Amino acid sequence: MTMTRTVLLAFLALPAAALAAPPNACDLLTQEEINLVAERKVERVQPQKSGNPSECGYLDARKGAVLVLTVREVQYAVMEEMNVEMQNLEKIYRAKSKPVDAVGDAAYWLPVNSQLGFRKGKTIVTVRFSTPKNQNAIDTAQVARVVEARLANVPK
Repeated sequence: MTMTRTVLLAFLALPAAALAAPPNACDLLTQEEINLVAERKVERVQPQKSGNPSECGYLDARKGAVLVLTVREVQYAVMEEMNVEMQNLEKIYRAKSKPVDAVGDAAYWLPVNSQLGFRKGKTIVTVRFSTPKNQNAIDTAQVARVVEARLANVPK
């Protein structure tokens, strides 16, 4: 009986933020917003992972990915977590990332895999275009700014 009470008290002591679900990646962008930038038109939105991290694929008519958006919420040391992720990618691809100033609290662009990663509060986001014409920092940052604005409006 004491063990059950201890477990119950420990569960109740958890902060509400630890139990909150991260934002759903598919809710942060619309097809129309991507189509303003993308070479190929997005016809379908498909959740690829749910929970934490949440990943969403924006697909064209042939079910090929146009853009992939990943959102992950971190409870502690968000900046360090993003830096470790960035350093691991640099080691894997043997390439250097470039800092991006105009997105989130901190951001980087990794040209080798055409990925922009940024953090906003306790949320880490990655944006990757799959279309060659859009695999550049400008187009990816434009979409990332839309996601950043939506994250600011997500209730905590």
